[in-house]
Amino acid sequence: MAIKQLAMLLVFSVFSAAAAAADIYRWVDENGRVSVSDQVPARYRGVATKIDTSAADISDHQRQQAVERAGRERLRARESIEAANTAPVQAKAGELKPLPNANESECDALIRAYRESEECFAPFKLREADGSLRQDGAVREEAYRYCTSIPAPFDKCVLPAQ
Repeated sequence: MAIKQLAMLLVFSVFSAAAAAADIYRWVDENGRVSVSDQVPARYRGVATKIDTSAADISDHQRQQAVERAGRERLRARESIEAANTAPVQAKAGELKPLPNANESECDALIRAYRESEECFAPFKLREADGSLRQDGAVREEAYRYCTSIPAPFDKCVLPAQ
């Protein structure tokens, strides 16, 4: 029953704009399927019921609040984009040599930096339509604003035992 209610809520939200211009009706066909539309087929006119869409109407005050909120969000987004565009550019791949901590070797520092780089890039990795990661390892271009690409150090360093 909850799924039907959710579906009806979705239908109401879709038709809320049309509700001001037209009446919305609901009916059940001979197969038990529920239909909602502003046009009722002739054979269902006797069983269709008009849906009260007044709850979806918003006041002029609510509309004005939404417009103001959208304006503030646009301004914040624009400021964020400008800040990102003026931020210093990250070093190119391999230009950054990590500094080892007091208790780690150069290899440990390289492996740590590589893992941190991988973690930074992870949310920006592109996915296939089925949700799996792309095989080519492609990432969104914006990742390079926030992350530094560190080459894998495994040709000169061995992974520590876990």
